[in-house]
Amino acid sequence: MEFVESINEASLNAQAFSGVGEAPDSIANRNFNRFFHWYYFSNLGLFAPSKFIGYKNTNLDNYRSEGTGTDTQRVLSQWFTKVDVGTEKYDQLKDMLEEFAASLGKTISKKTFEGTGGIYLLSEEYAGTDYPDELPRSGIREGALRQVTVNAYERSPRARAECIEHYGAKCSVCDFDFEKIYGKELGAGFIHVHHILDIAHIGEEYEVDPIEDLRPVCPNCHAMLHKRKPAIHPDELQRIVRQKT
Repeated sequence: MEFVESINEASLNAQAFSGVGEAPDSIANRNFNRFFHWYYFSNLGLFAPSKFIGYKNTNLDNYRSEGTGTDTQRVLSQWFTKVDVGTEKYDQLKDMLEEFAASLGKTISKKTFEGTGGIYLLSEEYAGTDYPDELPRSGIREGALRQVTVNAYERSPRARAECIEHYGAKCSVCDFDFEKIYGKELGAGFIHVHHILDIAHIGEEYEVDPIEDLRPVCPNCHAMLHKRKPAIHPDELQRIVRQKT
């Protein structure tokens, strides 16, 4: 198995792991209390274990609990730091991790808190959003509700991961591939995800279909899609691009 080569690849794996509660037959779900090293993505609000996020292209279907945690921890140390036990930040993350497990009807192994395991936090230099055109989840200002509502659906971690797994991390409009241009360290796995359905048709009970409702797009095309209200369909923008090029 190959190790992840960028924080973007690890982030995609973490987003895939976020659906573990809805995959009771998966190895990740059954082995939940065997994970000792938990990594917190502060930019995504997600916890995920090292053995799941440390290998390339991991999802709930192909995870087989192979390899060693020591190897993945070494790779992930490029982007994460271990939080010291007894600190205010540790206590905060410990409570959050236990709440996450409880929401799934699971528990966290005692080895995480008392043994050789631990909690790791994404370093500040990587904690900023990778999606600058999308608004943060807090600090909402008046008049921003429409955009924030769209982003709430577009930023669904599991939906993002499934969309990218299906279409690939390449712009579905112009075919731009960040990894080819910027290399693996910066570009691997980086892409925006656009929600096709007009906001007026989204209700509280709406469930996103990652394949039908979402498309991976580069930031430039994402901005152009939202130049109109309702947004342009990616297929229409693709026709415009092809006519011009």
